[in-house]
Amino acid sequence: MTGFLARLTALAATGSLDGPDGLRYNASLPELAAHYGDPWDGGRIHRESRWPHGFGWGDVQTVFCHCRRLQSLSLPAWHGELELPLAGGGLVTLDTLVTESALVTALTTAGCRWETVTYENVPDQRTLEVAVAEEIRVAFVLTDREDHQAREAREDREDHQARDAPPPDDWLLNKALLWGYDHTDCPEPDRTLPDDGWGAPPN
Repeated sequence: MTGFLARLTALAATGSLDGPDGLRYNASLPELAAHYGDPWDGGRIHRESRWPHGFGWGDVQTVFCHCRRLQSLSLPAWHGELELPLAGGGLVTLDTLVTESALVTALTTAGCRWETVTYENVPDQRTLEVAVAEEIRVAFVLTDREDHQAREAREDREDHQARDAPPPDDWLLNKALLWGYDHTDCPEPDRTLPDDGWGAPPN
């Protein structure tokens, strides 16, 4: 199992990308910053208000509520490779080429159960959705052909890696998502915490 596939499997099984102190639903922005280092600022989600707000570490894209709790994260696997944050700072680069068959095998081995979601208007895409808990979901979006960027990235790899390319009929992971449903009555952020405002007005 590749390093990226192992992380995806852990995300589906536990709802965390990197252990109990890592990126997970409802995680605190200041606590994650202490764990990984300061995030980069991805900007507002809605033009008219500061929150919810996007932040990120490496290629991990996250959205936080005004209470500074993580609402969702996204892993754009179509890039072909991703930079993921390391505890204590720094990044690790991982190959993100994951086939549906490899993903299903890993999820099955981990004891995960999922629902397959399809859409009539998007015939070349399907999603494997895992209920990590009653209020937490992880989704793996699969496509039946490679994205242009992912194909170029793979062609640039070493010859022995190119020989390991998946068969044409095996669908590929396009992105992985984490989100939750119970974030309805959030508290005001604790403004005694360091960097709570992240250099911007609260709203």
